[in-house]
Amino acid sequence: MIQVGILDDHEMILEGLATMLSEFDDIRVTGSWTNPVLCQEALQKMRPNVLLLDINLKTANGIELCAILTEQYPQMYIIAVSNYNESGFIKNMLRNGAKSYLLKNTNKNELTQAIRSVSKGNQFLPRSIENILLQESLGVAKPKTSIPKLTRREKEILQHISEEFTNAEIAEKLFVSIKTIESHRTNLLSKFGAKNTAGLIKAAMNAGLIS
Repeated sequence: MIQVGILDDHEMILEGLATMLSEFDDIRVTGSWTNPVLCQEALQKMRPNVLLLDINLKTANGIELCAILTEQYPQMYIIAVSNYNESGFIKNMLRNGAKSYLLKNTNKNELTQAIRSVSKGNQFLPRSIENILLQESLGVAKPKTSIPKLTRREKEILQHISEEFTNAEIAEKLFVSIKTIESHRTNLLSKFGAKNTAGLIKAAMNAGLIS
């Protein structure tokens, strides 16, 4: 029996995944959490074989959390679950220990195939994800219409970054925590495939998102 844990800050996602997986006799959801802190506390007592990890959590950076959990629980294998199909997110999660990367529109068969493969310590990448990484490795340029999709908040933070405000200053302006701003900044770097703030600003300017 493959024991699966799920960390996602949307209740509907948790319920949907749990319902989907309940159809299979060899897979059992043993825990689900919307809060990363509660998840980490629970993992000290229970050890699922596989953890489905949303990388865009409201109160934590899923990419950084992946590295922490991989180090703490080397026998627990992580499957990243995300809406982001940018190569930066994929590579960062794999680099931080994730064994698989699935988009949230994945189908039931692909999800269970990933869980079964990863539970044995194998890496599993769907064809769509492999193609994204292959195109980048071959230097295939993205079409101009393929500008990263940003949320209203990400656009707001990107503008403040371009104006050279610090994380603390942006957090104060937007009445949120510094950790939230750090998480958004990391997501922006991944979406644009940038290594640092200078690269982020350059990419955003080329995309016409800031002047």
